[in-house]
Amino acid sequence: MNPMSLQQWVDEFLAISRQQWLLRLVVVISPVAAVLAAAAATGRWWTFGLLMVAILATASAIRPDTHTALGVVLLIVWYWSGRIDAVDTPWLPVAGICLLVFHSVVALSATIPAGGEVARATLGNWLRRTALGGGATLGMWVLVVVFDRGDAAGNGGLTALALVVVFGAVVLVWSRSIDPTQ
Repeated sequence: MNPMSLQQWVDEFLAISRQQWLLRLVVVISPVAAVLAAAAATGRWWTFGLLMVAILATASAIRPDTHTALGVVLLIVWYWSGRIDAVDTPWLPVAGICLLVFHSVVALSATIPAGGEVARATLGNWLRRTALGGGATLGMWVLVVVFDRGDAAGNGGLTALALVVVFGAVVLVWSRSIDPTQ
C-alpha cells in the first residue's frame, strides 16, 4: 500500500459519521447473531465459524462496497444447510432475519460515502422495507411449520395458487415502490 492510499484510508476512517458507525456496528453484530442462532439450533458452538464470520463481517463494515458480505452470507448458509435439518426450529427465522438485516445494512452503507448521512425519509423507507421482508420471512416460516407438522397429502394446485399469490404480492409491492416522477 503506498503512503497516499494509506493516508486516504485514514482520512476516510476519521470522516465516518456517527450514523455510519451505528450502521457498521449492525453490520458486525447481525451475522454474529445469526451464527449464535445456529449454535442454539445445534446445541454446539461453532468457534471457527464465529471467528471467521466476525472477521469477515468486520471487513464488510470497513468496506461495505466489496464482495466480502457475500462470503459472510455464504458461510452462514453453508453451515446451516449442512448442520441443521429441522425446519421447525424457531432459530431459523432468527438467523434469516439477522441475515436480512445484515444484507440490507451493508447495501445501504455501500451507497453512501463514509462521512455521509442517510436522510430520515430514506432511512424510514429502508427500515419499512426491511421490516416487511422480515415479516414475510416470519410468516413463511410459520406456514412451513404448519405444513411440516400436518399430515395432509401434498396438493399441486394449492401450491401453484400460493406461488401465484406470492408473485402477485411481489409485483404489487414492487410497482408501488417505483417513483413515477423519475
